Amino acid sequence: MDQQSTEPSNEAAALADILKWSADLPGWQRDALRRLCSQTKLESADIAALVAVCKGDNPAAPLDASHIRDPAASHAVVSLGALHGLSNVNALMPGERLSFGKTGLTVIYGDNGAGKSGYARVLKQLCRARSPKGDAILPNIYAGAGGAPTASIDFFVGGQKRNATWNQGGAVDPMLSAVSVFDSRTANVHVENTNDLAYTPLPLRILAGLAQACQDVKAELSAEIHKLQQQLPVVLSKPECKPDTAVGKMIAGLSGKTKPEAIEKLAGLNAQEDAHLQTLISDLASDPARTVRQLQAQETRTNAVIEQIRKLTAVACDQNRIALREAHGRLATARAAALAASVDLFAAEPLPDIGSDIWRALWDAARTYSREAAYTDKPFPVTDPDAHCVLCQQPLSKEAANRLNSFEAFVQDESKRREEEAAAAYDELLEQLSSHSFPMRELPSFVTLIRDDIGKDELAKTLRRQIVQLSWRLRAVFRTHADEFLHTLPPDVIPTLDGLRDVLDGIATRIEGLESEAGSPQRAALIIERDGLADRKWLGVVQADVLAQIERRKAIEALERASKDTTTKKITTQSARIAQALVTNRLRSRFATEVDKLGVAGLAIELQQAKTSAGVPFFQVRLINKPTEPVGKVLSEGEHRCVALAAFLAELSTIDAQSAIVFDDPVSSLDHLHRDRVATRLAEAGSTRQVIVFTHDMAFLLLLDEACRATKDREATPVAYRLISRGADNSGFCHQDPPASVMPLDKVIDGMKAHLDNVKIHYERGDQAKWLREVTSFQDQLRTCWERAVEEAVGPVIRRLSRKVDTTGLIKLTVLTDTDCVTMREAFGRCSALLHSQPREINPPLPSASVIESEISALAHWIVDIRARQEKAA
Repeated sequence: MDQQSTEPSNEAAALADILKWSADLPGWQRDALRRLCSQTKLESADIAALVAVCKGDNPAAPLDASHIRDPAASHAVVSLGALHGLSNVNALMPGERLSFGKTGLTVIYGDNGAGKSGYARVLKQLCRARSPKGDAILPNIYAGAGGAPTASIDFFVGGQKRNATWNQGGAVDPMLSAVSVFDSRTANVHVENTNDLAYTPLPLRILAGLAQACQDVKAELSAEIHKLQQQLPVVLSKPECKPDTAVGKMIAGLSGKTKPEAIEKLAGLNAQEDAHLQTLISDLASDPARTVRQLQAQETRTNAVIEQIRKLTAVACDQNRIALREAHGRLATARAAALAASVDLFAAEPLPDIGSDIWRALWDAARTYSREAAYTDKPFPVTDPDAHCVLCQQPLSKEAANRLNSFEAFVQDESKRREEEAAAAYDELLEQLSSHSFPMRELPSFVTLIRDDIGKDELAKTLRRQIVQLSWRLRAVFRTHADEFLHTLPPDVIPTLDGLRDVLDGIATRIEGLESEAGSPQRAALIIERDGLADRKWLGVVQADVLAQIERRKAIEALERASKDTTTKKITTQSARIAQALVTNRLRSRFATEVDKLGVAGLAIELQQAKTSAGVPFFQVRLINKPTEPVGKVLSEGEHRCVALAAFLAELSTIDAQSAIVFDDPVSSLDHLHRDRVATRLAEAGSTRQVIVFTHDMAFLLLLDEACRATKDREATPVAYRLISRGADNSGFCHQDPPASVMPLDKVIDGMKAHLDNVKIHYERGDQAKWLREVTSFQDQLRTCWERAVEEAVGPVIRRLSRKVDTTGLIKLTVLTDTDCVTMREAFGRCSALLHSQPREINPPLPSASVIESEISALAHWIVDIRARQEKAA
């Protein structure tokens, strides 16, 4: 029982229930509900906006209480007083006031373009009625920018007067939502594509629209996902990378969460890595034995260079310069001592520099010649009597023999020996240091080896610079060690031998891998290294595509998350609950009653649940005897409208309070067979509540006038008429008086008499121009009134625009005489001749005010006389 008591029993309660239920829905669905509460369906622009909200690109404008009928209003009687203060509403004239009868029917008539629809649109927005897309109120397009449409309305809640101001798009008094508005374009009964007549109460139509919006939004999201997926470049759809490399694993797991920094760090190779890759490719592709021999040659060469650099480093130091300087000093000292001795011994000799290096060279050559050629078996010098000089080939004199012996004695002297030892020691040290210098002619080939073959460009540059610096330092040692003052050597250099040792380790690893078997771990490691480097190089080429794909994946994943908010499961549950609460046996019974009152019951129509679409129950108007036959093929267009009106009135029966109803052109396109039924039904409704009808159909207005009269079944329904007309520049002029064709003749005649009293002054003053306008107006009114008087005389049997003949009133026609006809024709003729009885003169005389007055009196007397006689005849 408690569960049933909380079920929504009418439209307003169901909408309030939907509002409460929607609190847990995604924002975009709540936005969709807001739109569906104010318009009949969602257009493509609405779906595009909802997609943007679903994706998080735009904020949602969710459904709230201001967009639906206030359920509290269902328990109060609300009626309308007057609509006034309109501004910027189409081309409606500002300052006009459209009032409504407090009870019964208010029939608002206006020709097409008179402005009637503008007032109706304002009422729809005030009462929160749904409107088709495009029914928004626009300002006067010919008046320039005038601001937002506004209006004020007087209304009554339980007899208490209230006033509300309306601004388009703003909130209005929620009690006005109690007023119901019927518009065939938004009716709950509509023809489906299958030619079936479907019945969908507003709450269910809103939920059905939401379910359809879910499908539409999901389709749009899916289309965006597909479009992004189609943008995947071929280089990534079929990547060239190996699946087991770091690059391959990253590409396989590429997602919106992949860090671009990780891609940038992994992508591309530096020069050394690229050279190493080329080496690996060459190693694994060529003859392993041949490559091993090349590597071994590189290894030998590298080891030799390491040794050369080590030796060069060792000799190019200050200690060796000091050692050279000391050896050179000892040589200089010994040489000086030997020179001093030679000077003392050979001062008397005819030639100078005995004992000098040049002389010493000559003497050593002579000794060698004597020992090895001239006198091989005798000690040098040979001074026998028969001996010859080995230098001049002359026989030796005694003086010459003595000179040779003294020279040899000098050479064999201790000072000379010390000189020779010092020279030998200096030369040996100098030779030793020189042998450790780097062969500069080999430097270019070594740099090429390290740079190109090994692929260590920076290392090659560094080693070249260090070797040149060490060589310069060693050259400085050689050049400056004998200087009187020792200058500072170039900066000391510590060569980068660790880099070369790493090169040797790499060569050894390559040799090991190449010498191993094809399936060995060593060779597999080389292949893995090669593939890893190759994939990184490939990634460097396609890096921009990969980063773009990450962004696409982010977008796709966001769209997939958004798509999860398009499920209709909750809508299905809510729709079933609302349908069960709204489409009850009471409603079905009331629907059948209303169909009967509107003249469609002969077809035996009822409401039946037909199907479920996207979880939303749908009901159809079915023929009881042939439920499988589409009703749309059987019912006429007028009957369709009657069925829609029947459903509207049946729904109102679920609300206890009798608030006002507004009908906007309820019989537009309705055939004449059903207009009188609709008029009768509206008159019946007007007997218990306020009913407001907008129409441009004069025939329907007359039918309403007739239907509101008293019958044997009910009392007369109060009826008020309002006329809306158009001016030269504006429309929407409101008149309290009804159209002349509906206004009672007595009031029309009284109005003419009063008007004549006001304007006859123009005749008395002789203002011909103004009096001419008034006479023309009186002529037209008199002719029209005589026509209506004749219509009234025959009205008991046949009325204008009526499709029936009332035979019971035939006796009233018997009171008409020839005199009545002659009187009428003569008076009608005089009215036609008021302005045409004189020749076409420049200033024709106009009838006097008394003539007009007599013609009005004649008309009034004729009407009163016939009415009295017909009343007696009845």
